[in-house]
Amino acid sequence: MDEPASQADLLQELRRLRDHEEIRQMLYRYARGVDRSSATLIASAYAKDGTDKHGPFDGPGTVFAKQVAAGGMQLPDDVGNHHITNVLIQVNGDTAVAETYFLALHPHHDAGVVRMALMSGRYVDQLVREDGRWGVLRREVISDFSRNDVGGEPWAYVEPSADGFAGGRRGAADPSARHLGDLG
Repeated sequence: MDEPASQADLLQELRRLRDHEEIRQMLYRYARGVDRSSATLIASAYAKDGTDKHGPFDGPGTVFAKQVAAGGMQLPDDVGNHHITNVLIQVNGDTAVAETYFLALHPHHDAGVVRMALMSGRYVDQLVREDGRWGVLRREVISDFSRNDVGGEPWAYVEPSADGFAGGRRGAADPSARHLGDLG
């Protein structure tokens, strides 16, 4: 017969679950910030001195956040999506490591034409809890698969229209800003 868990064991397990969920929420906030071109949301994922090795960029997370948000606003009507999938988190007190799989669709200019690129990869993060919140201390992005253009015509049924689906936008123009209000 199993012994009942002690209060200390339950509190320890609660802390572990809470840490994992706080880290997942930070990852989701980062993806939302990239997709909506919000430097504030992207930067909120980094620790005070957090850095990012993101392809050719290797520097402060706050600088990366501004560059990504500004780049996204160059294509305000062409919205991408970052999908966070498998997340492996290992917490050790106030530090942690995480490997997060992602699938990203990126609109971009290619010889004057807007194309939709596809990238599958992983964020490998060293994390730290500072002032009670988790942030990326060091991120390295690993590219596992990519395509320059996901072709094809838009599906007419789901194209945004006045009498159908709302259209996604960058920044505070996105319909979700009315509900979440976090795209400043």
